[in-house]
Amino acid sequence: MKILICFLWICLSLSACNQGPEPISYGKDACAHCKMSIMDDKFAAEIITAKGKIYKFDAIECMTDFIQENQEINVPEASFLAMNVAQPGNFIDAKKAYFLKDKAFKSPMGGNLAAFELKQLAENNRQNPDWEIFSWDELLENQQISTVLK
Repeated sequence: MKILICFLWICLSLSACNQGPEPISYGKDACAHCKMSIMDDKFAAEIITAKGKIYKFDAIECMTDFIQENQEINVPEASFLAMNVAQPGNFIDAKKAYFLKDKAFKSPMGGNLAAFELKQLAENNRQNPDWEIFSWDELLENQQISTVLK
């Protein structure tokens, strides 16, 4: 019996380490950065820390600003997820995504930033002459993300 209990405890402990994204309750969950309610399923984002803690955001720019203010969570073991604007409700790995800044995308914090799984999709969705496409590293490079995006 003791062996069975130990085995179950180990299994539960290991499964907690490999936590996936948590569904967002739109209109109920609050952004970890700006504290606004998360309302739009096209622009939400999520961080899963190396220890499994989940932070939810109403916009990609809130997530990147949060990372700048909390550098200790920016480690390789952490997961950074952005909502795929082409498939609302589906997260994509932000480290592999492409981010289109275009006034056609009215993200909640005014950064006009949308995430795409493929660079070609981002390019195909540009609508205004002053568009820009960023990789994840390019977004994080800048010390003041908010000034880049606005």
